[in-house]
Amino acid sequence: MEVTITAKIKILPGEEQKDLLLKTIRAIKDGLNYVSEVVYETKVLGQAKLIKMTYEELRLGYGLRSQMAQSVARAVIARYKTVKSNGHQWTKIHFKKPEYDLVWN
Repeated sequence: MEVTITAKIKILPGEEQKDLLLKTIRAIKDGLNYVSEVVYETKVLGQAKLIKMTYEELRLGYGLRSQMAQSVARAVIARYKTVKSNGHQWTKIHFKKPEYDLVWN
């Protein structure tokens, strides 16, 4: 049996690292809202199709790395599916504070 251990840690970034983290968080938030706009307009909730539609813009336009670009698309899909499953009308979802996980290698 394989056991996974997850730990929450507090990081103490320097000023330069803080600026990079804030820049990344802004790019993620903007990317989430971009993908949300695409989903709202096209009603595409298929992961492969949505990633194909948005991947290049997320990478080049928003400067996200590959894994982040794909995670952004998956997060938007999950949010729209949750709203839909709760019986709410189709509405554009705005991301104000992105939920994110930081993984330090």
